[in-house]
Amino acid sequence: MSLEIRSLSFAYKKNQPVFEGISMKVEKGEIVSVLGPNGAGKTTLFKTILGLYKAYQGQVFVNGRDVSNSSRRELAKEMGYVPQNHAPPFPYSVIDVVLMGRTAHVNNYSAPSEQDYQVAKEAMENLNILYLADKIYTEISGGERQLVLIARALAQEPKILIMDEPTSNLDYGNQIRLLSHVKRLADQGLSIIMSTHHPDHALYCGGKAIMLKDGQILCSGNTDEVITEQNLRTIYGIDVEIANAEIKNGKLHKICIPVVA
Repeated sequence: MSLEIRSLSFAYKKNQPVFEGISMKVEKGEIVSVLGPNGAGKTTLFKTILGLYKAYQGQVFVNGRDVSNSSRRELAKEMGYVPQNHAPPFPYSVIDVVLMGRTAHVNNYSAPSEQDYQVAKEAMENLNILYLADKIYTEISGGERQLVLIARALAQEPKILIMDEPTSNLDYGNQIRLLSHVKRLADQGLSIIMSTHHPDHALYCGGKAIMLKDGQILCSGNTDEVITEQNLRTIYGIDVEIANAEIKNGKLHKICIPVVA
């Protein structure tokens, strides 16, 4: 399953584009990290790819098929979305929140079937959070809520997962645990696009990276080639050093270190 974006452009107001001419391709089992400063258009780009916003130029293809010819229900079966924040108006149980991901598979006015419950539980089990099933979503921790949102997206049984800053508001431990889940899901064949403000997270996940600046792609390619001192200085306006750290197994891992004047 591949996702291809060709020359995608979007604007809220005429002659004021949020982003222009965005092109990228994500193959099966690949992780693509999208980096850029606040206001670079990352969230808007994701919502345009998902069909929530209408592009004024360009196309999105899933497995070679133009998604503009697909219904919202059909798209939900192909692409899952994990937003930055989610605050439900009612105190749903965790299993009910995950079951919301089955909407595209349930007929109108029908109740979830036993199979829907099974798929939801498998999604939770995949993320090691089945123990939360009967908990109240609004009463669990931020890290647990983020994993529940991913489980909800997985319950859609998508081929592509789009994640908007999935580690935002998480403590360090939960950030790394979540990124480990992301890598494992990609190893299982899921195509993943995620935005992040942390170059180290993109380096940790590997795969490919894209840097956005002023609504356009500054650079794209393999993560090690994109996340460089010069590129980070260009998009964030700060000096950094990319260093190699030796980890326990003797392998070298790149890390990003800010240079303090």
